[in-house]
Parts: sequence; structure tokens; C-alpha cells
Amino acid sequence: MAKRKKKQNLIYLSLIIIIAAIIGGSWFYSHHTREVSNSYAVSETAALSSGARVYNSLSAIQRVNLPDQALVKVNRYYLTSNDNDDTYARINYNGKNYFVRATDIELKMNNEINNYLTQSGLPHAKITKQISSIFEQRGYSTSSGNPRGVVIHDTGNENSTISSEVSYMKQNYSSTRVFVHTFIDNQQIINIADTKYMAEGAGPYANPYFVQFEMPHEYTAASFANQLGNAAYYTAYILKQNNLPVTKGTKDGGGTVWTHAMISSYLGGTDHEDPISYWSTTARKLFGTTYNINNFVELVQAYYNQM
Repeated sequence: MAKRKKKQNLIYLSLIIIIAAIIGGSWFYSHHTREVSNSYAVSETAALSSGARVYNSLSAIQRVNLPDQALVKVNRYYLTSNDNDDTYARINYNGKNYFVRATDIELKMNNEINNYLTQSGLPHAKITKQISSIFEQRGYSTSSGNPRGVVIHDTGNENSTISSEVSYMKQNYSSTRVFVHTFIDNQQIINIADTKYMAEGAGPYANPYFVQFEMPHEYTAASFANQLGNAAYYTAYILKQNNLPVTKGTKDGGGTVWTHAMISSYLGGTDHEDPISYWSTTARKLFGTTYNINNFVELVQAYYNQM
């Protein structure tokens, strides 16, 4: 009788161990499995940070040791939905692909202004909310009800300030019916309209889909660079908040980062060409270099990788 009871106890214990192993294994697998919600191809060069967490695959648990500060090619990003919404980069080192958290790489910039900001530690202002109730609140025309990207404007006014531009937009909204969500200069990111609702600054084919911001003009090298840094940070923040990739707008309407000029050329319903002239003229005058949407997208990605 005692032997039978002992045998039954052993069976029960074995069953408990098996069940615990199954439950534990399921938890461990679900905890470490990285569910990809989006991915997009890039062509970038980056350096691995010290102690970078490198893996053979997105599902791998065991880390791979690569040299600190190793230069790698980044060829794709993966957005995850169950791993703290981390972004992973697929990197190529010595002809083999690996995966690493985007926070563990530092992009190498070709543009002088982007490089200046990278060497400064990618500084940015905090987002200040000064939401006004005067602007009409209409939902986005997307299936999710969320924006699908960001549109960049410049004010086109010389020697104006961010405060005067904000005041002008508010004071004239009743007659113009034009507004953007946010204004950005070299020191401030001022959000004046709720980004949960569409703005009215880029025509009927863009307004229902994008968060929009304005850039007053800057006149020194440091202030222009810092404004671009603030603008890139804000763009990255909006994209990250909505689990969107960092991709340049395309002729077929795809992509998440748009200038007003691209809206005019690709979507229509408006004829403005900003901020192309402002960026190129100011970059040439203050830095002796060029600046375009490709440079800006690269800078956005650098800020996005830190989030």
C-alpha cells in the first residue's frame, strides 16, 4: 500500500513538473518572441555601442559577441509590438546579417548638419503643449483613426518669431481656416492643436492623414541645426507614438515623412513648395552644404532609434 502511494505521488510530481515546464516554456517563449508589426529597408552605416545586444535572428535569445564600435551596414528596421515596442535593426557585419536593438547603434551621417547634431548628442527641446480650443476637431480619414505620417512646412516669413507666428495663426484662423498642429524653432516645440485630430495646412488630400508642423526661419548655424534637430525629434516622436516607420513619402502616396512640396507634387490639392528653398538656401549660407528631405529622413531615424 505504501509503495503504491509512493508511486502515485511520484506520478503526480512528474505531472506537476511537466505542466510547470509547459507553462514556463510558453511564458518564456512569448516573453522573448519578437512580434514584428512593420519593417522597412534602409541603407545606412552605423557603429555598435559598447555592450550592444546582438542576435543571430529576431527570435534568438542567445547573444552574439561582435567588437565594440564595429562599423556595420544597416539594411532593414523592424518595429515590434510585444517587446516594449522596441525597434530592431538588421545589420551586416563581415558579410553576415545580425539583429540588434536600434538603441545600440549610432548612425554615421554624411551631411555636415546631421553630423554636427550627432556629435552634440542629438539634442532636442521638450514638447510644450499649448492646445487651443479654437481649432476645429475632425478625425483622420484613416481606418485606424490615427495619422499616417508627418508634413513639414516653413512659414516663409523673414524675421518673424515662433510666438508671433503662433499668434498670427490663432488670430486669423476664423478667416483663413488654416492651421497646423505644432511650431518648431531652435529652442521650442510648441504644440497648439491636438494631434489626435487633423490639421488644415496642406490641402484636402493631405490634411485628413498627416500631423503637420511649421518652422519659422533661423539665421545662425547653431540655431538652424538645432531647429532641424527639434523638427526631426518631433517627427520621430509622432511616428513612434503611432507605431509608424521612418520612410520618405512616395509618388504613390506611401511613406510617412513629407514636405509640403511633396504633397503638391505627388498628391495635389495645393501648390506650395516649402520647406525646400528654406532648407537648401540656409544650409548653403550657414554650413556651405546642401540639405534636403533625404538628409532629414536620416536625421529622423537617428532620433527614432533613441526612443
